[in-house]
Amino acid sequence: MKKFLVLAVLLAAGVAQAEGIYASVTYDKKDKVSSSQVNNVYGLNVGQKFADGLTVEVRMEDERIETFPGQKQEGLYQLKASQDLSKLGMFTPYVAGAVGVKNKSTIDFPFYVAEVGAKVKLSDSISVRYGWRQRVAFDDNATNSYNTRENTLALGYSLNKQDTVTVAVKKERGTSNYNTSGLYYSRSF
Repeated sequence: MKKFLVLAVLLAAGVAQAEGIYASVTYDKKDKVSSSQVNNVYGLNVGQKFADGLTVEVRMEDERIETFPGQKQEGLYQLKASQDLSKLGMFTPYVAGAVGVKNKSTIDFPFYVAEVGAKVKLSDSISVRYGWRQRVAFDDNATNSYNTRENTLALGYSLNKQDTVTVAVKKERGTSNYNTSGLYYSRSF
């Protein structure tokens, strides 16, 4: 986690003058269904928002898997592009796609993501987002099976024009089944 925080500070300092740049730190607690296993996921996102509704983002994750007894560690690197579609009143539907690499203790493998959803701006300070995503390994076999669907509901609160805090709940089903709660902080520059 210390490495992520140092990297976030360095990235934020380096891009502080650029318009549309943001950085966020994330924490997700993933509870494995029908198991005592808990995964603590620490993430860092750095992205660029463009005027036409396009966003490009890089994400890194450090996932600590608490298996009783013991602990494992995994990682993830991802590049994502998201496009807002025509605004419908207070609703803004979006589509997104991503590619990345999942690092497990015994294997690394590439994956892709497809996502659709909608954002709702309830006020100047409060927003809600619903997203549905499908994630699949490019070579989805027994060793690196990574075929999951996830539903996310997130509530964001803007502290000011630059700082936002978000809470989220997620349900992931497929080759892995988790119920997740998350807390995120984002800073725009």
